[in-house]
Amino acid sequence: MERTYLLGLGWILGLLVRAWPQAAGWGWGIPLGLGLAGSLLCRRQPRLARTWLAMGLVGCLAWGYLGWRQPFPGPTDISLLAPQQQMNLVGTVLSEPRPTRSGRLQFWLRAEQVLEANSTARPVSGKLYVTTSPVRAARTESFAPPGGELHPNQRVRLTGSLYLPSPALNPGSFDFQAYLQRQGAFAGFSAREVIPQPGEKSWGGWVLRRRVREAFIAGLGERQGNLLASLVLGSRAAQLDFDLQDAFREIGMAHALAASGFHVSLLVGVVFVLTRRLAVRLQQGIILAVLGLYIALTGFSPSVLRAALMGAAAMVVLTEPRLQGKVRLNPLGTLLVVAVVLLIYQPMWITDLGFQLSFAATLGLLVGTAPIVSRLDFLPPAVATALAVPLAAQIWTLPLQVAIFGRIPTYSLLANPLLMILLLPLLVAGFGVAFVALLSPGLGSLLARPLGLLLTPLINWVSWIAGWPFSSYYTGGVSLLQCLLLYGALVALTFWPRWRQAFRWQGTALIMAAILLGPRMWPGPAVQITALASGRIPILAIQAEGRHLLLNSGDPRLAERTVLPFLRQQGLHRLDGAVAMTSAGSANGGWEILLSAFSKGVRPANAIGQFWDGGGANAASESYLRSLSAVQAAGIPYRVLQPADRIPVSQRLSLQAIHTNPLVLTLETEGSHWLLLGSAGTHVQAELTGSPLMPAQIDWLWWDGGSLILDLLERFQVQAGISSGSVGETVVTWFRQKQRPLYVADRSGAVSWSRRGVQTLRSQLD
Repeated sequence: MERTYLLGLGWILGLLVRAWPQAAGWGWGIPLGLGLAGSLLCRRQPRLARTWLAMGLVGCLAWGYLGWRQPFPGPTDISLLAPQQQMNLVGTVLSEPRPTRSGRLQFWLRAEQVLEANSTARPVSGKLYVTTSPVRAARTESFAPPGGELHPNQRVRLTGSLYLPSPALNPGSFDFQAYLQRQGAFAGFSAREVIPQPGEKSWGGWVLRRRVREAFIAGLGERQGNLLASLVLGSRAAQLDFDLQDAFREIGMAHALAASGFHVSLLVGVVFVLTRRLAVRLQQGIILAVLGLYIALTGFSPSVLRAALMGAAAMVVLTEPRLQGKVRLNPLGTLLVVAVVLLIYQPMWITDLGFQLSFAATLGLLVGTAPIVSRLDFLPPAVATALAVPLAAQIWTLPLQVAIFGRIPTYSLLANPLLMILLLPLLVAGFGVAFVALLSPGLGSLLARPLGLLLTPLINWVSWIAGWPFSSYYTGGVSLLQCLLLYGALVALTFWPRWRQAFRWQGTALIMAAILLGPRMWPGPAVQITALASGRIPILAIQAEGRHLLLNSGDPRLAERTVLPFLRQQGLHRLDGAVAMTSAGSANGGWEILLSAFSKGVRPANAIGQFWDGGGANAASESYLRSLSAVQAAGIPYRVLQPADRIPVSQRLSLQAIHTNPLVLTLETEGSHWLLLGSAGTHVQAELTGSPLMPAQIDWLWWDGGSLILDLLERFQVQAGISSGSVGETVVTWFRQKQRPLYVADRSGAVSWSRRGVQTLRSQLD
């Protein structure tokens, strides 16, 4: 068994290091070096030494295998034609359309032909991420399916624009480019028109999923029907409201909405009990058939496949008379073998978060539940087990959660056993109703109606717990090294007796806390100024001696998708100050979003210490006026700045207003003088050239990338520039001729300045 463990771990290690971008070229040396080191340390045990050496070779093989299987654009891939503003395209739909947070529909498409202007068809290949409006997606011809809904295997003609995905340009932002590459796609398509093409009717798991979902919705309504479909068949089967998804995620119950090992175990257990009086072969056939049907219904997700393979193995051992009492299933070995088998079938799943969380949670249940139950022996066994199961899973998924999401759901341990009171009967009944709905949707919808008595309190409880104060603790950015060290401590506690005797679980918990929180306590730069990559909407974050100030929020979309993830990645739970440099909604319509996020469960007045702007409320946009009203209603101190007014930040940094409406500020810190121009136009710049409040020399100029008058650059001897958006050629030429640095955040990623130097996000990643 030891040999199996080492070889399996070598395969997984080889895939992991190949998936790590920084080790893509030399990562093969890690498993090989580890194998050589292990063989040398075990040289007195020849067989074990050979196993270590074989592990290193297996790791090298896995490293090469993933490189061979990684998707890359072929010679006819449609991404090679990007970008194009106008394109007519024919392809085949690969997935059911799903709503996005922006109100559009998204689906995957296999590109087949590009229709040229001269009516010729150019063959292409590749996978596309397609978005369109719901109205345009519903446009149909006489041969379209009932209701005009798109479905997998349907050929469509699209008209729209082809674009290349953007990488993450700000800390904490979603890396759209990397996400598409993991899915085997290298371009996106924004469709203005979607027209189904004639073709044969298709069949697949999507038909069954849609049949069950529509039966649930007919019996329970849109919201509860989609929730039941998601609980029973996973997120692929439902179009659940985003606020409900967020509430489940906030309390650490997102796994309930994704088909997982818990669902498979419960389903197999129910079928096993119901068929226990049948002949062995018939019982095995029914269980395997149910597993196969459930895999098809859930869309062949990695977590379900993992649980199905383990469930099938357990079923054979438990029901096969020839194996009973002779073969004992090793859960850890089975888990490792299943992981290796699945990663041979699809090695790219090594980067799939669902795959990672599924195996980490299962490992936690296998090795952690019994020790935790023994520690809770003062409780009734049922209560101890109910607490131990979610705690074991949460402990072993914690490093992944903080590394990927940067947050810990505070009330997960309480929410899991509490909500399980409703979830268990819902799932058992839901499985039965889903089976009936496959045979008779009308009867299925009728049987689903009583489940509303359980769904209503479930929704209410989830929303209630999600609204509790401090329902999430944001840890800030956690590095890969920290994640590995956290798992190292867990592995040592579980499998290393000497560690367990020396540190016990209390010492291990303290070590893990030090690994997680230690870097945050390490002294960083006293002052750090970060210009976000936000296009022509300038946004600046200032950290000075532990105080945090934000200049501009962006519009609501930018605030939610760029600014808030950045602040969460920094581990912030409040802002000490906020400044609106203009009353335009595009630049400052998102304060309401930030205020709502930071005041969740606490007094809104504690979310932002103080709010300043430059006046101009009479000409302000509606979205900014709403944000300003929310700030004032929360009781946050608000002040309109006048020229020469100062904003108190810290002893090392001072801010002064030199122009209002729009607001222009000067900043002085660490011997550097800044001009924070923001989105001020050329007429304001002309006024500033004669202002007595301007410094004699500007070391750093920050603006939105718009037009600059060269007189401003020359008169104040601007030494360096940072723009949030693209810059005109005239300004670029001036900086180049003067041999002075110019950082364009939209190209280089967020730009961070401190006394230690200047860093851009892309240079940090590359």
